[in-house]
Amino acid sequence: MLLTPNNIRAELSYAYLHAVASRAGFGCEYSTRLEDGISVDAKLRIKERFSSESKLTNFTLDVQLKSTSDEPAEVNGKYSFGLRLKNYNDLRAKECQAPQLLIVLFLSTDEREWLVHSVERLICQKSAYWLSLWGAPASENTTEQTVYIPKENYLSVDNLRNLAARFSRREVIKYAP
Repeated sequence: MLLTPNNIRAELSYAYLHAVASRAGFGCEYSTRLEDGISVDAKLRIKERFSSESKLTNFTLDVQLKSTSDEPAEVNGKYSFGLRLKNYNDLRAKECQAPQLLIVLFLSTDEREWLVHSVERLICQKSAYWLSLWGAPASENTTEQTVYIPKENYLSVDNLRNLAARFSRREVIKYAP
């Protein structure tokens, strides 16, 4: 087999983002190997005036994609996820030109359920969730930082469009632990 289960999870996270972004009317592209070094796996290209309050009508959104088939632990309505410290530090930086999001795809523990298809439909089992780490505190850990993703941060077409509208107004979405 060419792809390992980890590679398959990574590709499915991109496919999930690409499908949702496309339906939202946004462009979605893989980032370059250089951008991967700064925790950017994908870029969303957004060109739209969401409202009269929009300050930006043509901008990008940088995305760090992660996926897991481990059952997420739920703590106070949030899913916990262990993020490599390098990614955590890159995503919490305030000196970024484009807004940055962490998007985590939670897949079933059963690989056969990751993607189900028939002549009539293509179904990715489970869901992805987004988190902004802008302004998150420094970590005292050395390898990994647990982050908590609110269940309401489900990555849907409507939620992605709402996020883009907020970013178009230059609204900063801060990390809320």
